[in-house]
Amino acid sequence: MKKMLPGVGVFGNTTAMRCYVPVLKSCGFDVVALWARTTEEAKEMSNELGIETYTTDVDKVLLHKDVDLVVISCPPHQQAHIAAKALGIGKHVLCSSPSGPRSRDTLPMVNASRYYPRLMSLMCHGLRFLPSIIKLRSLIRDGYIGDITICEVKVHYNHRLRHTFDWMCDELMGGGVLNMYGGMMVDILSYMTGQKATRVQGMLKTYTKQTEFVKGIREITSDDFCSFHMEMDKGACATVTLNGHLAGQFQQEIIIVGTKGRLALRGADLYGQKSDRPKEDLLNFDPVNYKDIESLGIPEKVRGEIPTPYMKGIVHMMESVKDAFEQVAERQGWNADPLDPAATFEDCFYVQTVLDTIRAASKARQSIKVVLSDTEPEPNPFLSTAMRRSTFSLH
Repeated sequence: MKKMLPGVGVFGNTTAMRCYVPVLKSCGFDVVALWARTTEEAKEMSNELGIETYTTDVDKVLLHKDVDLVVISCPPHQQAHIAAKALGIGKHVLCSSPSGPRSRDTLPMVNASRYYPRLMSLMCHGLRFLPSIIKLRSLIRDGYIGDITICEVKVHYNHRLRHTFDWMCDELMGGGVLNMYGGMMVDILSYMTGQKATRVQGMLKTYTKQTEFVKGIREITSDDFCSFHMEMDKGACATVTLNGHLAGQFQQEIIIVGTKGRLALRGADLYGQKSDRPKEDLLNFDPVNYKDIESLGIPEKVRGEIPTPYMKGIVHMMESVKDAFEQVAERQGWNADPLDPAATFEDCFYVQTVLDTIRAASKARQSIKVVLSDTEPEPNPFLSTAMRRSTFSLH
């Protein structure tokens, strides 16, 4: 008898969620409940995606009798607490990026994943499941380019803000190209090369501070251009440029240079060139099959807003999530093998720490060491300091 896939509860009214839900349904998951910030948003999304139960109450989704898997794609400052609460009551969790405005904001979900290791607690970093990325990583491990020396990443796109002021306009709430795309680039570089950042430099700029719709006393503080450099723990270095001011089609190029050659990922296609070869070779061609994407039920507007490599990666990831659940007979059981490429909450904490350090380096205009610290900040540092300095006893 074939095992029934877990029921899914979704949190958020984002473009990403409008991609996740049709893909989950095409994989055979039953999406039974959704949460959104307002009743209007929840009702609109419910009608659009065909989800029966909608609410503005987090607990109503988490405690739904048919929900065993929770998928989260909310404003960054809300995600960690929902994820931690879901894990605490025995639900599996998939969380979208960015996971929080700062690394300290992700600590509740990181700690919960450590406390409940048998539950699925993964990030929706679809690029890790892209066939070209998997092949690139395998070629690096097999010594195709020798020892890694230099990594170059360029992301060009047109950064479009909404008609109302929201978290994407506010740097403190997690908006900006560094958090949106920089985090995924930090993660994928670490995944492909097996190296982590030890020291970073960075420059963040906000060139569009007001728009036709966001003006007056409101000002945009989220970065729309970012360039940063990373020194890696095994000798490589990386330079990443994120430019949100190029109109036209989304472009992404990742180049990994080694002592014996180079590998280049352009979009979803992989190219390689040995140092002794006159030209590069196409190693993996991954064309866009629009009929396949349409058959998943992803709305045309969503297909226009999510870059194709990311959308393809999410499809592959959700298929792996399905395989993970189907391979174990128990209702909430799952097999981790199909999801071996997936980013964990620990990976997410590393990424957010690197992003925090890049911001600090940009403000200080100097290179800063990356230090991972999962100590919870004091809720009231001034009171705590006063109490530590006081000479009286509480007993």
